[in-house]
Amino acid sequence: MSASPLTSGLQRFWQDSTPTVRIIMAINIVVYLVPAVLDWIGVRYKTMPISEILLIWGAKDNMLIAAADQYYRFITMMFLHGGVLHLLFNTLAISSIGSDVERMTGSQRWLFIYFVGGFAGGVASYVFTANPSVGASGAVFSLVGAALVYFLLNRKIFGGDARQYIANILFMAIINIGIGFNAPNIDNMAHIGGFIGGLVTGLCLMPRMQLLMREDGELMPVRRIPQWAWYGVGVFFVMLFVVVATVIPAVDLG
Repeated sequence: MSASPLTSGLQRFWQDSTPTVRIIMAINIVVYLVPAVLDWIGVRYKTMPISEILLIWGAKDNMLIAAADQYYRFITMMFLHGGVLHLLFNTLAISSIGSDVERMTGSQRWLFIYFVGGFAGGVASYVFTANPSVGASGAVFSLVGAALVYFLLNRKIFGGDARQYIANILFMAIINIGIGFNAPNIDNMAHIGGFIGGLVTGLCLMPRMQLLMREDGELMPVRRIPQWAWYGVGVFFVMLFVVVATVIPAVDLG
């Protein structure tokens, strides 16, 4: 029996994704679906739906971060989503742009771009947005920023393909950020902060491509990472943490 179009599409979607991307997507889906199923069968914790408890425990909440040092929320917020569409859009984005970036830079550096860039998005939200926030959008925008850096650094190698990719990335980023300024319930500062975080971590960790001539005369592409790359990421992370520790966050005075 042949697979249905939906099943075949999901299989291709999964197979086209890279290994680390699959893990992140799976965690996001499980974190959303398990509480949703528990809510559906009537499981409650202290009379509250499990999904609401997760949002309370893991969302970016400025007062709890500032007053109770609950810094873990900058990470947990990346795995929580406010609805099926929110989860779907972020999952599709992680698969498409995230798989491209993982192929460019490898799994280890990808994880640092994703989480440090996502942390930068959370910090921007913390400083400028009073409302609680959840979602992987800041981390997704960090992948977008890192991909932009990769093609800017290697535009001489990739030529017209690089120019086309750069134009597509800038168009996508501008459109999404523009929508964020005009739509309710979108944490646009997390998008902007994540994008900036991706630019910085991408500058540190995205490979520089060079063409070296082999003994047989063929040109061979070689990836190189700056010696200061990991120091740069470390300094950026410390700077973000200093901002969280010293800046008074946006708070809802209403």
